[in-house]
Amino acid sequence: MVTRKSLLLSLAVLCIIPHFVLCDPSNFSEDCVKTNKECEEDTDCVHRLGYLQATCNTNTCQPQCRKAVLNLFQNRNGRNLLRTDTSCLTGRSELEKCNFLPNRKPLHCDLAKLVCDASLQCNAKWQVFFSECESEAAKGQCSDKCRTLLQATFATEQGAAFQSCTCTDKEDQLCEQLKGTTLRACSGEASPPVNTINHSPEMNETGPKKSDTSRPVVPVKPTPATTTPSAAGTVAVSLSLVVAAIFVW
Repeated sequence: MVTRKSLLLSLAVLCIIPHFVLCDPSNFSEDCVKTNKECEEDTDCVHRLGYLQATCNTNTCQPQCRKAVLNLFQNRNGRNLLRTDTSCLTGRSELEKCNFLPNRKPLHCDLAKLVCDASLQCNAKWQVFFSECESEAAKGQCSDKCRTLLQATFATEQGAAFQSCTCTDKEDQLCEQLKGTTLRACSGEASPPVNTINHSPEMNETGPKKSDTSRPVVPVKPTPATTTPSAAGTVAVSLSLVVAAIFVW
């Protein structure tokens, strides 16, 4: 059985190794020491922790350290340890620098994915998005439906980390694919709705605007005004005709 005294002693020994010279056991939090002890009592967890302590000591975000963190997080006790203030963990500075601590933001995208997977709510939202939209996003395309599904993931407590997650510059292809392809394609705002076509005629200052396809207006010739002869004129014409007839006769 590992006692608190022996645990602190072993951590103190690690602190004199190069890269850990700034480590001070007196600054270890009770929570970190307790959770570290639980990990060391778990054979699987302590092996994963040993790999992390051996690889996360360069402060350069090497792939080996990233894999060690992801590996440790998949163990329940290891996950609990990484969620402490990690004051008793060797390599803590590298974990902070490379965004490998699940309770801090931003998060490495691969770790953000594991954090989401560990949450029933976030994982359910993510799985729906991924199954419906992964092939579409891989082509750099994203429908409004897929944007909505990803926003539903972002709306969960754990899924929010996807919005600001990061990648390292050390052989981080899976992270870059997740961040640069899947997330980027669907992280923008949904496209605006298509304007509906207005079929009513446009109005101008004098009335409805004529359609280009309307029949041409055929000009109507004005009808000459007809005059109705007056009664006096009619009598005069009749008398003239009578006089002419008498003269001929």
